[in-house]
Amino acid sequence: MIGRVADDHVLLEVGFLLPDGRAVIHEMVVDTGYVGTLTLPAATIQSFSLTYLRRSSAKLADGSTVVRGVFLATIMWHGRQQRTEVMSRDDRPLLGMLLLDGSRMMVDFTHGGAMELTESP
Repeated sequence: MIGRVADDHVLLEVGFLLPDGRAVIHEMVVDTGYVGTLTLPAATIQSFSLTYLRRSSAKLADGSTVVRGVFLATIMWHGRQQRTEVMSRDDRPLLGMLLLDGSRMMVDFTHGGAMELTESP
């Protein structure tokens, strides 16, 4: 998978396979400080018609704790369909460490630089 560096963020497009059969590409910020899988804004979750699973608490970088909805999504990951949990969040979509597990990421940390994500051998 190929991403890019822009505005001080590493970005990767993730393919979502929606319950109605549509495939949608959504750009995510790679966040190595986020221990979960994915987050999406509530409006995006609603427009994707993702299945609600439960509420869960999350500890934020500032030490505060929030309770958010968790939803089920099917994504394309390393060329295969994968079901994963998505936490509702109010700002930019994040791709976290649990999803990156088993991957190798190489990044050219310059504006417009390339990012390559491959499966670890």
